[in-house]
Amino acid sequence: MSKIFLIDIDGTICEDIKNEDSHLYPNAEVYPEALKIINKWADEGHTITFFTAREEKDRVVTLKWLWEHGFKFHQLIMDKPRIKDDQEYVWIDNRKVRAVTYLGNWTELKEVDAKIQMFE
Repeated sequence: MSKIFLIDIDGTICEDIKNEDSHLYPNAEVYPEALKIINKWADEGHTITFFTAREEKDRVVTLKWLWEHGFKFHQLIMDKPRIKDDQEYVWIDNRKVRAVTYLGNWTELKEVDAKIQMFE
């Protein structure tokens, strides 16, 4: 089954840089395993979309950084809503959604049993 990956940038594929420090984006340190796995997914035919809270004003520098580091991707969506550490994203959709929280280690995805919330 083909997948559409929505992948955050800061703190997920590179060091975590806040919007207030956007001047640091051009020199962000890439996570090498992120590059390897994301490009593998792209080569397998999956759609790669970067979905970031970076502001639209930083689109050009972000695209340049992605290209210079060799990321294969199909789309870049800017201005994802920013959240605080004590908040979480909740995505409600009429289509199947799978969420993966990046915890600091890029490896192959593995199936696990987990509790989920759903409407009844």
